[in-house]
Amino acid sequence: MDTLILYLMQSGISLLLLYGVYRFFLSRDTFFQTNRLYLIIAIIFSLLVPLLPLNIPMDSSSPVGSIMLDTLVVNSSKISPAPGHSFDIFQVLTYLYLIGAIVFLLRFLLQIGQIFMMIHKYGVSRYRDYKIVNTSGDYAPFSFFDLIFINPKNLSQDNLDTIIDHERVHIRQGHTVELLLFELLTVVQWFNPVVWLYRKSIKTVHEYLADEGVLTGGCNTLDYQHLLLRQATGIQVNEFTNNFNHSLIKKRIIMMTKTKSTFVARLKLLLATPVALLLVVAFTASPYLSAIAQNEKPIIVAPATQNQDKNPQDKSVFTVVDEMPMFPGGDEARMKYLKENIAYPEEARKAGIEGVVYITFVVEADGSMSDIGILRGIGGGCDEEAMRVIEGMPTWQPGLQRGKPVRTQFNMPIRFTLGAGDKEEQGKDVKNPPPPPPLKKAGENPGKVSPPPPPKKEIKQN
Repeated sequence: MDTLILYLMQSGISLLLLYGVYRFFLSRDTFFQTNRLYLIIAIIFSLLVPLLPLNIPMDSSSPVGSIMLDTLVVNSSKISPAPGHSFDIFQVLTYLYLIGAIVFLLRFLLQIGQIFMMIHKYGVSRYRDYKIVNTSGDYAPFSFFDLIFINPKNLSQDNLDTIIDHERVHIRQGHTVELLLFELLTVVQWFNPVVWLYRKSIKTVHEYLADEGVLTGGCNTLDYQHLLLRQATGIQVNEFTNNFNHSLIKKRIIMMTKTKSTFVARLKLLLATPVALLLVVAFTASPYLSAIAQNEKPIIVAPATQNQDKNPQDKSVFTVVDEMPMFPGGDEARMKYLKENIAYPEEARKAGIEGVVYITFVVEADGSMSDIGILRGIGGGCDEEAMRVIEGMPTWQPGLQRGKPVRTQFNMPIRFTLGAGDKEEQGKDVKNPPPPPPLKKAGENPGKVSPPPPPKKEIKQN
């Protein structure tokens, strides 16, 4: 489940950065088709880039970025997996996310259902070559796929034709399909505020394009602007559809009269290139970044010499592969092996040493262990004990990349913690100091020590 949360976070970061490029550098330009294409590509890129395979080989001498296995707790009297599995924050976040996604999916389906109910209620008629749904009431004109929803009442023939021409642009350019994509994005990323900005931006660009199409067809700009203002009071059916009287009337009028952006302005699109490359590098190299963030520099302490040259022709080490290596019998068997074979070093127990040892190792292409070392140690023999138990592991089932066995690296934390009895023994000189000398009797000088009584003289008998 933590994989889902990680995916949502990474795609959300990508959406945010790419939208920043659009908002600050592109949104004021009149390259409407270019901006439309940018928003669509930004969405698709952000949804796909976190799914890129993390198949980046790294030098076998560097253990950072490896998969972190579950923590093993080694107590002086008991060995167990790390506590806390009863409360998994990632699991809680996943459930909350799924609840929200279901709510917004139902909202989306209700909006679709509302449109089909209008089709069923009013029916579909033909006007020239267009499919028209003649509505009643104060609904604003809108389009949905190849259907135009409009109330012809109180509209002159010219105004009716102008509105239909506007909606025809939406239909011809397939804007409904794009709205479907952006609405589904709000279902997936409902918690992300930037997603709602994407949706608003694509609908705005759609209206710019439709306005441009009407004016290019010969409609008088001033008459068209007056028509927009007269239609601005219509009720919007829902937020999913392309509406003729979109709420951004002022911006649309400004764009109609704005000087066309120069070709040089289009070069600002290149600003998205380094952002996209940064995201690709960051997400595919996320294990490296995680290790750097934790300041876990690779410090190899007395690496094991065994199995160092199992595959001298291929030294590449993977952190994530198509099929991850498996301990014989699975992860439960691995924890059982560790619990049965690791011990709390007597030296560390007597010295009161406890803490977490981070150990790294490579599962070779033949399943054996190699490159065993310490990322972070605590001394007292704990580091050596952790390495000893890893060295003695049985042969694993190796990891597979594209069906071929490869070397795969892991990190594993082992927590050494003293029991209450050991801590009491370590501090007994402090907790149980020797009793003070008895109080002096009245009349005795407390500042002097009474001399010992003289030895008895031995009486000789004649």
